[in-house]
Amino acid sequence: MRIAECGQVAAPFPRPMRSGTESLVDCTDSMTGGLLQMVPPGKPAVSFHTLGCRLNQSESASLGAAFYSVGYRVVDETASADLAVINTCSVTEQAEAKCRNLIRKILKQNPETFIAVTGCYAQVGVDALRKMPGIDLIAGTEFKMDLPKLVEEVFEGRPPAKRTAPMVFHTPKISRSDFTIESYAAFDQATRPNVKIQDGCDFFCSFCIIPTTRGRERSRKLDDILLETSIWVARGHREIVLTGVNLGNYRSEGEDLADLIDALETIDGLDRIRISSIEPTTVSDRILDRMARGGKLCPYLHLPLQSGSDAVLSAMGRRYTRKEYLEFVRAAMAQVPNLGLGTDVMVGFPGEGEAEFVETLSLVEALPFSYLHVFPFSRRKGTRVTKMDLPPVPSRAIKARSRILCDLSRRRRKEFYSRAIGETVDVLFETRNEEGLFCGLTSNYIRVGVESDGDLSGRVGSVRIEGVIDGLAQGRLIGEVR
Repeated sequence: MRIAECGQVAAPFPRPMRSGTESLVDCTDSMTGGLLQMVPPGKPAVSFHTLGCRLNQSESASLGAAFYSVGYRVVDETASADLAVINTCSVTEQAEAKCRNLIRKILKQNPETFIAVTGCYAQVGVDALRKMPGIDLIAGTEFKMDLPKLVEEVFEGRPPAKRTAPMVFHTPKISRSDFTIESYAAFDQATRPNVKIQDGCDFFCSFCIIPTTRGRERSRKLDDILLETSIWVARGHREIVLTGVNLGNYRSEGEDLADLIDALETIDGLDRIRISSIEPTTVSDRILDRMARGGKLCPYLHLPLQSGSDAVLSAMGRRYTRKEYLEFVRAAMAQVPNLGLGTDVMVGFPGEGEAEFVETLSLVEALPFSYLHVFPFSRRKGTRVTKMDLPPVPSRAIKARSRILCDLSRRRRKEFYSRAIGETVDVLFETRNEEGLFCGLTSNYIRVGVESDGDLSGRVGSVRIEGVIDGLAQGRLIGEVR
């Protein structure tokens, strides 16, 4: 799971595209994931606040569509909402703290709004949430996607009413395996929709809480993924981002991730298929073959490393050695020369001394990463590392090591972008930045800005790269956008 990218401020979600002549309201903000919704007048209203990963963003979009199907309007301002859904994250202690702060802020500003908390923190932090005054409903992972139905069954179409104690829908074990998402068609997400194909993880890394918050691995039916993707394409979207917890382990009725990509490539109008974060041991030769042949699969991989020390990797329960990771990346780069390559690096795992950090730094320096996500170790209750007899790393050392890696990440991004100077690349445009440049992404994950008076959102243009300024490749449009 991605945490924070060094030197980068998360860009606001782009304004979603409009299609048809329906009465539409733009519900874009930094947490809803760019929901676009038809608004029937006189209906109860729901707002969404989403923290965490792409999977949460995808699920919030699906929940919004499902609420619409039972008669709700979806609005971007909680002040005008009868119900606020807070989709939480629990990947680190810091993430949980952000969830609590957001809940308190919403309660303070909107004391009469019905507050429903779901997501990973609702799964592992249910006892703490029970004690927070003002929360009206808590839905753990097993019940997350049933939230619209649960609210509708209780209130039968009436605006939800505040409660003195929360309704709690929670079970410690997550056994849910259904993946049919029937309501996604009502919504547009951002320019590049997240398409959920898989959930849960069976790898059980010693530091990771995700198997507890999301359960064991299960995959969505291929035909259902194709249907959703076809809907996004019909609405004008050119790229989808395949999203899950452990994407490389996608399996459905004998078909794997490469089979899914082959099927997606047959959809007319879909220009790009992007894989989000994927475990290095699950990237098959068939995946690399499809990147190398220059089809619709983007030449981009985000491969979590976590550490470059074999001792630390072993304690983490990672499924590769330093040498194996190194050899895989070099082979992938040889097969896909224009590959955009990102990674996650954890700093301060218990027992990580100066020597182990130097091993990590040397490995990162030896590989052609274009950016790093650097984050500190976070002790999560119930994970295996809490039972290991390993010394904690001083916070001062964690901060110093993080700075070193973040500085390296900024240099690597600039070097990667600079290699494209003089080239003409296709850019899928998303949104205008604060400086007035229209920005978008190349297939191998270079963020590019151009001057344009027109609205380029959701369109593809050829851009000649002329320079790199403040972490952004800049250039000029060549010919017409399409």
